Amino acid sequence: MTDMPSEVECPQCHHTFDSGAVRPVDRSVVRWLTEELTWSGQEPTERMYTSYLFSAGETPVSRQRFVQDLAYLGVPEIQEPDGICFLVRR
Repeated sequence: MTDMPSEVECPQCHHTFDSGAVRPVDRSVVRWLTEELTWSGQEPTERMYTSYLFSAGETPVSRQRFVQDLAYLGVPEIQEPDGICFLVRR
């Protein structure tokens, strides 16, 4: 068994993470992103999280984890000056 490298590179943005801080992305978030929706641009986070909750079944992740996992997968959340949060998918 080989040791995990001390740094891990994000496959999407090539940002380098400390391997001790990296955790796997939840499967339900990946499934939702790849199978449930094919969208691009900017969508309200609350609407996307509601869609995720509907599709996740009995074991959804928290909104915070949902946003963190999506950011890791290259879909960041931005906050407008009026306080509304959006997910941005390119």
